[in-house]
Amino acid sequence: MRNRITAAAIATAASVALIGGAGQALADSQAATRPAAPSKLTVDAYKKWLKKTPGEEAKDTLQEFNRLPAAKQKKFVGYLQDPKVLKAFVVGHDGKIPSLSYGTTVTYKKDITFTTRTSAAARGTKDSKTITLSTRSIQRIFNIPVTELSTELTYETKGNKITGKGWKTKNYGSNHNAAFAIKLSKTRTALKANELTGVTNWTATPKYKSAGTTVIKKHQLVTGKGARTHHAQIGNGSR
Repeated sequence: MRNRITAAAIATAASVALIGGAGQALADSQAATRPAAPSKLTVDAYKKWLKKTPGEEAKDTLQEFNRLPAAKQKKFVGYLQDPKVLKAFVVGHDGKIPSLSYGTTVTYKKDITFTTRTSAAARGTKDSKTITLSTRSIQRIFNIPVTELSTELTYETKGNKITGKGWKTKNYGSNHNAAFAIKLSKTRTALKANELTGVTNWTATPKYKSAGTTVIKKHQLVTGKGARTHHAQIGNGSR
């Protein structure tokens, strides 16, 4: 089973593969001492990166990647360092509360899929419920998971009205794209009318010249519309 990285653990050494440690962030802010970015991510460089990345997920990714024919491996790393692929990672859907799981998949360039899947739990009585919405978005290349992001939102309702009680949010992330360093923000909540949204902003910073020089800003959100329906999406820009 693929292990997840909690928001609380992002600053630990185990999360270096996802966002880089505090020392790395400090070094990146000092242009004078920062080494020049490598020109291009190669198949061999990607394999070495996965071998050095801690966790079972990286081992699983390496095993699946090694099973691909050489031509597909080359194409795979080409997709990893193409910023257009991350910008195309956009999926949204609506669903009912409660529901076990609702998913939407978008195909990009035949070889890549973006999937968002959301579950909605409602515990309690008819008039008073605790709602938990969990949305998970995964980018796959040749059916191999590359980037995964999840946001969870919990709140309480009375009838169909959202109360000010029981608001909780958290996020998880897993990144096996060696061409970009991904960093998640702390999830925040926003209430508008009778809709409560949990938002996680995230950035993808290029690590290779072939991936460009522009930091890509994206967001993931899940919105509870009272006690009956929800909306989830992953998209471009910060919220």
